[in-house]
Amino acid sequence: MITMINRYLNPVRRRRGLTNVVTTLILLTFAVLLAVTATAYTNGVTRAQMNSAGQERIRFYKTHVWVEALANGTDWGVVAFKLHNLGGKSISVVLIDVRSWEMDWSRVYFHTINETSEGSLLYSDLDYFSWASLNGSSVIIDGYNYTQATGSVYVKSGERVIVYIKAPEFIYKDNIGTPVSIAVGTSNANFFTECVAESAT
Repeated sequence: MITMINRYLNPVRRRRGLTNVVTTLILLTFAVLLAVTATAYTNGVTRAQMNSAGQERIRFYKTHVWVEALANGTDWGVVAFKLHNLGGKSISVVLIDVRSWEMDWSRVYFHTINETSEGSLLYSDLDYFSWASLNGSSVIIDGYNYTQATGSVYVKSGERVIVYIKAPEFIYKDNIGTPVSIAVGTSNANFFTECVAESAT
């Protein structure tokens, strides 16, 4: 009797063991597939974010903050920098901050570099230009015409722009030798840099 029971039970036990193995394999397969799917999704989202961020990239270079200390105790400064649009699309510069103070567009003068005819401007340093001379709708700086901004400044993909800013607020002779923050804001992001202020004389 015991032998007969064992004969009937052993196949059942074997089948249960096989079922456990198969179930475990199925669960492991689903776990692996879920992990692969999650990884692929995460990588896709990360790449999309990187590509999105990569489409709008700005590089500051040749940045200067000059401070002119006047005899009457008033101090005025001039900020100048080159801006290179490294992204894959045009950008609109909607604000410029100096020391966290938004500049009025009437103080901003810019010149878009023509890389074909003005190659020397691509990497040359910028010269000081008196804040008092930054007047009118346009000025000539080092032989090039700079336009007074009336609103957002558009920079095409790959273009470089030179910017001069007249008399930013809160720039004093006490700032000479200390970092001054500069920020450029587009409709999608803000880009920051710092520059050590120097004497204009």
